[in-house]
Amino acid sequence: MTDLVVNMIGLGLAGFVVWWFWLSGSKGARAVPAASGIQEVRVLVKDGYTPDTMLVEPGRPVRLIFTRKESAVCSERVVFPSLGIHRELPENQDVIVEFVADKPGVYPFSCQMNMYRGKVVAEATVATAKATKKATVPLN
Repeated sequence: MTDLVVNMIGLGLAGFVVWWFWLSGSKGARAVPAASGIQEVRVLVKDGYTPDTMLVEPGRPVRLIFTRKESAVCSERVVFPSLGIHRELPENQDVIVEFVADKPGVYPFSCQMNMYRGKVVAEATVATAKATKKATVPLN
């Protein structure tokens, strides 16, 4: 009986680890356009990325401002493999990462150990989609 209880606790803890590292995540923070038109999001680096999902409009410049508030080795770098971006994240300093999300899709990023993960999701907003639809409707 004791073996069964220990095994059940072990399975529960293993499930929690899987959820924590691979299945948990936020719905996303919408990037705020600056006066220059650049979509900007501040990202706190402490026990992961907060927010870990950023929603941006495709085809517009994106600026992510990472601020690392911990000394864990895992959080020393941020890597955007699909964009070829690698940045050092010194403690208590803002580090700016800029790029253009050329097309709709998901642009993943992580620490160098792939334990902390996040993503930039480029998707058209409802207003942009309606404007595009209106602009492409035939006039006859």
